[in-house]
Amino acid sequence: MSSNSPFPSLLDGTLSLPVTPLIRGALEHSKKITSPTTVNHCIRSAYFAILLSQKLARKDAEPLDAELIVYSVIMHDLGWAVDKSLLSKDKRFEVDSANMARTYLQSTKESGVWDKHRVQLAWDAIALHATPSFSQHKEPEVMLASMGILADFQGHFIANQLITVDEFKAIVGAFPRLGFKDQFIGIMCGLCAYKPETTYDNFVGEWGCEFGLDGKGTGKEEYAKNRLASTFPRTLLPTLIALAEYENEAPAE
Repeated sequence: MSSNSPFPSLLDGTLSLPVTPLIRGALEHSKKITSPTTVNHCIRSAYFAILLSQKLARKDAEPLDAELIVYSVIMHDLGWAVDKSLLSKDKRFEVDSANMARTYLQSTKESGVWDKHRVQLAWDAIALHATPSFSQHKEPEVMLASMGILADFQGHFIANQLITVDEFKAIVGAFPRLGFKDQFIGIMCGLCAYKPETTYDNFVGEWGCEFGLDGKGTGKEEYAKNRLASTFPRTLLPTLIALAEYENEAPAE
C-alpha cells in the first residue's frame, strides 16, 4: 500500500482497505459533508466490514466486491450532514445517505463503470444498514456493510465474538472515536427535532423518547406522545375497523 494511502494496513499487515480513485473521492466527499467524528466512525466500520469478510469467508463463495463494501460504508452516514440544507425533510437519514451516495456515483468520473445492479447494491447497503432484519438476508456485500457498521457500536461484543479485543483496539487506535457516543446521541435527537415524521417508525425515535430533542431531555414527553400517535396500531387499526363494514356488503352493480 502506498505511503500516502488514507488507510494504513493494520494487524501486522493482514487488514487493509482497497484504495481506488472512487474510494479516495468518497472519503474526501464525506469529510466535506460530515463531522470528523462521523468520518472516523465510517472508516472504522469499513475496516470492521473487511475484517468480518475475512473471518466469514467461504472457499466456495464468489469473490466479494470489496470496493462496493468500502464505498458504501464510507458514505453510509451522509444523512448526518452538518449542513442541514443538504438533507430532505421527508426521508429517513439512511435514505438520504443512499440517495446522496448514488448521486455521487452518477456524477463522478472516479466511479468508472457501475452497472445498474452494482449501483442498487450500494444503495441497498446504505439504506438498510441500520435494519439488520433486512440487511442480514441480502447479498453478502449488503450484509457485511451492515455488520461492519454495527461492529463499531458493539465492538468485540458482537455475536460469537467475531472481533477480538486486540483487533478492536487496533482499529480504534488508528481512527479514534472522538466522543462518538455523545455525538451520536446528539445526531439522533437532532433528527427527531429536524424531521420527526421520518423517525417515528424506526430506531431513531427511540432516542428521542429517551433523550428528547436536544439530547438533554427537552421536548421528550411531547415527542413520545406524537410518536405513539403515529404507531401502526394507532394509524392502521381505525382504518381496518372502518373498512370492515364493506366485508358483508353486496358488491356494487
